[in-house]
Order: sequence, then structure tokens, then C-alpha cells
Amino acid sequence: MKRVVILGASGFFGRLIAERLRAAGMQPVLASRSRSEVRIDANDREQIRTNLKARDLVIDAAGPFQTRTTALIEAARTIGFDIIDLSDSPEYTSKIYELEAPIRSAGIRVLTACSALSTVSAAVLKSIGMTEPRRVSAYLVPASRYTANPATTQSMLTSLIGKARTIRFPRPLGTRSGVTVKSVDAVTLPRVFRSIRTTELIVDTHVPGANALLKLSALWPGLRRVVEQNQPTAIQIARRIGPKVGVLAYEISAPLMQKYVIFTGEKSYLLAVLPAVQAAIAIANGRFAPRGLVPPTEHVDSSQLFEAVRAEGITAMA
Repeated sequence: MKRVVILGASGFFGRLIAERLRAAGMQPVLASRSRSEVRIDANDREQIRTNLKARDLVIDAAGPFQTRTTALIEAARTIGFDIIDLSDSPEYTSKIYELEAPIRSAGIRVLTACSALSTVSAAVLKSIGMTEPRRVSAYLVPASRYTANPATTQSMLTSLIGKARTIRFPRPLGTRSGVTVKSVDAVTLPRVFRSIRTTELIVDTHVPGANALLKLSALWPGLRRVVEQNQPTAIQIARRIGPKVGVLAYEISAPLMQKYVIFTGEKSYLLAVLPAVQAAIAIANGRFAPRGLVPPTEHVDSSQLFEAVRAEGITAMA
């Protein structure tokens, strides 16, 4: 069995991954920039070369990915280890796709954006059976009572587009509004679903006044700097009055047709890590054939993913 190393293991999502892997009988090595079994900064080439070995499987939860270089990917090519990452950054994932040919030549596996976006998005698209989807709109209500932290907050602020957007979902969700942010789906999905022309991610904080503040922050850099300087206060507010029950919902559009898929539940944040956990277990046990830069449609078995989602108490409605 491969050695599994979790980068960002001291963070919220890294800890969740470690818990799920231990429950599956694995003993992952915990790594982070500061406090863990092993110290690895994912941007530090020397620390990567010193601590990672050929045939390792690295699960990369070291966000925010908006600040990341390709040091880990380049090391994987030369050392010979596999990577599963939780990237939510279109810029970072685009850099990885630019290295698709060298990754394939190295014979390693790289599963980028193996998270809610883009693996769950790809599984949803496969499940609905729409022949030529044109637009994929994802609507996210983060369960911020649990997930608010410096990495997720910085990721949001860095990715802001700021345009207000409203979607009319079927009941029980109904009409929902939020602010647009950059989506990694824009990089990954059109490569495998060729008919897709538009992807978008709408985030609804469900914290009074926060959506309007984020919209204005995207327009006025000065206000954004003020918000960034006051991140600790914003995180405290989100963890105190933010939602416990999160939502990840999709509106998928084609000419003359729209379909909806809605995930909701108090553990909805697990949608971010379940794809990586399932892929890691399959790779570590020799049950994962694809190599190279693996498309999101091949990260996991869709039916097994949805089964795991339901087992966690997350409701899926189509």
C-alpha cells in the first residue's frame, strides 16, 4: 500500500480527510507548514524534496490555492509521486493543465480540483443525462459555523467577481441570490463536456449584510483591503451566526431545458473532501487505473460518491 501524505493536515479540511482515511484503516502521514508530524510548505521545493518520496500519494489540502506555485507538481514529476488536490483556484488549476504533457510523460497521477468543484460537478453532469449542457451554475451556501477560517476567507476574497446573481430553484430551495466568484469548473468541465459555454459559482453567505459587502469589495479595492485587514472579526461573526446547514445546488441549462440538483445538510462541507477520500483509498489499494492528468469525470465512481454523500446525512434532490 502506498504511503499517503496529507498536506495542510492541520487545517479544517485536512483534518476531515485524515479522519476518513483512518476510518478506512489507513495511517496517513500528517504534514503542514507549521504543526504536524512533518513540516512541508507546498511552495518550498527543498522541504518537498526532503520529505516526499517516489510512489507516495500526496493529498494536497494546503490552501489557499490562489497563493500557490507549481512547486509540488514539478517535484511530483521528478520524484515520482501522485497528487490529489482540493484546488478551488482556476488560476492554479490552469497552471497544472499547462503541464499536462510532462505529467503524462512522468507516468504519475494528478487529480486536480478533486473536491465539490470539480468532481461533484462532473458527477452531477454525468448523472442527469443531458446531451449538450451549455451552462453550469453552482450555488453555494457555506456551512460557515464550521468552515470559516483564514484560508477559506482569503480564497473567497481573492476570487471575488462581485456580480449579484439570482437563481430560481424548485422547492424547497426557491429563489436564491448571492455574489459571483471565480470557479475552477471553468477550467476543468469544458475539457470533458465540450458543449459547455458558461460556468459560474454563486456564493450566498447567509450572514446579514455580508453579500452586499462582498459585492462592494469587488468594486472598490480600498474596501477590500479593509475587509482583508479585519478577517479575524469576519471569521468570528461567521462562526457565531453563519449557517450550520450548507447548500450546494446546480442549475444546468441547455437549449429549451433546465435541470436542477440540490445537496443540503449539516455536514454538507464533507462534499469538499469525500471525492479526495474515495480517490485516495482507490489509489492506495491499487484499484485506480488512470494516469496522467486525470479528468474530473474519472476521479471517482459517481454512484459510489452519491452513496457516500447520503451515508453522511447529506440530502441529494434532483
